[in-house]
Amino acid sequence: MRLGFQPDIDHTLTEAFEFARENDFSHIELLLDHPSFYHENASHEEVAELAHSFDVEVLIHASAINTNFISISSEMRKASYRELERTLLFAEKCDAKLVTIHIGWNPGFITARGFVFREEWYDMHNEKVLTEELLPFVRDNELIAIENTINISGGIKRGLKRIIEETDVRLTFDIGHYSVKSGHEIFIENFDRVDNIHLHDNRGEYDQHLQLGKGSIDFSIIPKDYRGYLTLELRDEDAILHSKEFVLDLER
Repeated sequence: MRLGFQPDIDHTLTEAFEFARENDFSHIELLLDHPSFYHENASHEEVAELAHSFDVEVLIHASAINTNFISISSEMRKASYRELERTLLFAEKCDAKLVTIHIGWNPGFITARGFVFREEWYDMHNEKVLTEELLPFVRDNELIAIENTINISGGIKRGLKRIIEETDVRLTFDIGHYSVKSGHEIFIENFDRVDNIHLHDNRGEYDQHLQLGKGSIDFSIIPKDYRGYLTLELRDEDAILHSKEFVLDLER
C-alpha cells in the first residue's frame, strides 16, 4: 500500500520526513500553500536530500491560492501558468513523482438577497480557457494531476472531458470533495487515470477534512484494485495516525 500524508501544519521539512519514516509512510505530499513548503522558501536540495535519506517519496500539491486557471482575467491566468511552471521545475529538482493542481474557481456575489452565483456567466469562458490553454499545457507536462475541487458541470465539464480524452493527463481524486460537490462522476468514470487519492472525511454538508471515520463518507467507492498513492489530507499528527489505522483496518 502506498500510504502517505500532507504534513502537520506545524511540521518543519525535517520533522515531516522524520514522522513519515517513524510511522512507515511511503510518501509525503508537500502543500505549497504552506509558507514552510512554498518553492520560494523551501530548498529543493534539502527536500531531495531528506527524501533520499529517509527513503520517502515526494509528491507536490501546487498552490491553489496563487493560481486560477479559469480566471476571467487573462493576466491572472498567465501568472498562474508562470507559477505552475516554477512549481514543476521545483518538483523536478526534488524528484517529485506527481504535481496535483486545482483548476481554479469562478466568483459569486454577496447581495442584499443573499449569495448569488450564475453558472451561465462563465459557461463558454470556462470551456474556452480549459481547452485552449490548460489542455495544451498538461499535454506537455506528464507530472500534472488534476484534482476534483469545485462543482463540475457546463463548460467546466466539457473542458475537462476534452482534456481527459485528448491527453494522458493524470488525476487526483479527492474523496472528501466528491462527497460534497456535484459532477465529480467524471473522475469515477476515468479512475484508470487516478494516480493519487486525497483521504479525509466529512458529514456530507461541507468540506471539513475530518479524521477518517469521524464523518459519513463511504470509502468503499475506491476500487479494490487501486494501486496508486493514498494521501491523508488532514495536516494534524494525531488525525494522521488514527486515520492510518482506519485505512489498515479497511485493508484487513
